[in-house]
Amino acid sequence: MKRWKLTYELTDRFDAPVTDHFYSLRCFPRTGYYQQVFRCAYSVTPCFADSRSRDSFGNELLTGCCPVVENSFHVYVEAEVSAAGLPEPELRTYVQLGMYRYATAYTQAGPELEAFALAVPAPVRTPWRRTAVLMDALYHTFSYKSGSTAFHTTAQEAFAQRRGVCQDYAHILLALLRSERITARYAAGAVPGEGASHAWVEVWQDGHWKGFDPTNNCEVDENYILFAAGRDAHDCCLNTGIFRGDAGQKQSVLFEMICMDN
Repeated sequence: MKRWKLTYELTDRFDAPVTDHFYSLRCFPRTGYYQQVFRCAYSVTPCFADSRSRDSFGNELLTGCCPVVENSFHVYVEAEVSAAGLPEPELRTYVQLGMYRYATAYTQAGPELEAFALAVPAPVRTPWRRTAVLMDALYHTFSYKSGSTAFHTTAQEAFAQRRGVCQDYAHILLALLRSERITARYAAGAVPGEGASHAWVEVWQDGHWKGFDPTNNCEVDENYILFAAGRDAHDCCLNTGIFRGDAGQKQSVLFEMICMDN
């Protein structure tokens, strides 16, 4: 188990004032059986009122509205978290987790991905072993290319061009798994050294969720901090917002993880 100091900083800059800036934030580490949050403080500027709750997937959610934003909207989160990277117990049953076995708009397999899955042999087809085999095949077929896709790129579209980012790796692996009715969900969080959010997949087996990172072709360990989980990236947006106004917008996001055990 490792203990981390984690900071998340979001800045939206506007070239003119905007009004009615509504925001939804899931940029908070998620407490679990093997991931413990010891401290989590945040600030939102300008902040007039906000409300903390949990969404339907159990992710911590902060919502609010800024009546006027003159030139910038700023979010800062600082937390201390310990992580073990072990399979996380799940109280819900196979039947209750049915929503994680069916494709979404972003994770529809289509003929090309279905054919790819069929071509990948798997002598032992337990969910976790099957995931490891599919993940390895994807890793050696797909290439990481920053800027080659957008948030709304689907698994089929990314796979057709054989390149994308961590979100695309996760969506494609989910599409492959769900084409075989394996229970799997999207995970968003942080890993050290990237400076940005990261995405991976969690697969359910025998009452536990186990993490797999298709971008790096590895199992999730104590270097991963989970923020949000859901059916796909749309359920796990760490920050979303809308506003009134005709202003130009530029956003910057920074993650930093420092191991406190050193």
